[in-house]
Amino acid sequence: MTIKKLAMIGLASSLAFGNVVAQETTGSASTSTTSTEKTLGNKVKGDIDEEITNARMRAANGSKSKISASLGLGYTGSSLKRPFDGIRPNLSGTAQDQSSSQFSSSLSGRYRINQSQSITAGIGVQILQPFQKNENLETNNDNLKRANEVNIQNPSIAWSSSYKIGDYQAASSVDYTQFTNEITKTGGLAGYTSLNQTFMKSWGTSGFSSGIAASLTQYILNSNSSEGNSRRDFGLYPMAEYQINDTFVARTVFGYFNYTNTGLDSATAFRRTYEYQSIGLGIVASRNVWIYPNIQFVPDELEAGFTNVSISATINLF
Repeated sequence: MTIKKLAMIGLASSLAFGNVVAQETTGSASTSTTSTEKTLGNKVKGDIDEEITNARMRAANGSKSKISASLGLGYTGSSLKRPFDGIRPNLSGTAQDQSSSQFSSSLSGRYRINQSQSITAGIGVQILQPFQKNENLETNNDNLKRANEVNIQNPSIAWSSSYKIGDYQAASSVDYTQFTNEITKTGGLAGYTSLNQTFMKSWGTSGFSSGIAASLTQYILNSNSSEGNSRRDFGLYPMAEYQINDTFVARTVFGYFNYTNTGLDSATAFRRTYEYQSIGLGIVASRNVWIYPNIQFVPDELEAGFTNVSISATINLF
């Protein structure tokens, strides 16, 4: 059995498992104590779930155990019209930035310092164009003809913290990723460091919540870097959610404020780049499992062939 088939079976099994193990399935406040925690004493003092009730933020924060692991799974597909095609529509409109559809997974270990803070380290696996053959790809760019290519790549380390400030649930993180993918290294990038901040507020008992995320990314360039490569990116992402019931959460993100600095003008000169909007349906399989099918589109070009599809899953283990 090939690595590709094993990866696909793993994704299907994990998503199915997530629906079966709904301990106390909820998008708002809930608590759960696993038998592993009781047996091993693998538990920190306090309960972060008393502060963080947002289902997506809980899953992103990881298991409440002192030592745990997280599995990330995802498929970044092509268009809504042909979701399993090999080439992903480029919403920014620049042909040189075309990308491939891909299946990706990551495995990370987590050490929880206290109820709020944790440190993680992980590595990823990527399968490019998993449903394609090179001879069938509709592109003139030979660099994009990489059907079924498997890459074990991009080790990372991160610090994260979840907490509450007044009525706002908040999450902060700092991470570093080292690029090991040959295409990325050939393109001039060695890695990146990013700072991320999220604030979310629930509006009473209405089921609605809203917030904003901010991200600042500093790229580390290698000797292959050319003039005009991005040095740093900055983005602001307003978002809104509506909790339909304990299992389903409707969500939208407004990606209209993306900026990049190429270093051509000055270290502080940013220009606005692509814009998009995403809409998805969060599935709260359990406190530790968040599944998120979603689409991304440009509001001015609403058509199935120019709307990207994705699905991701965050699964926290023990």
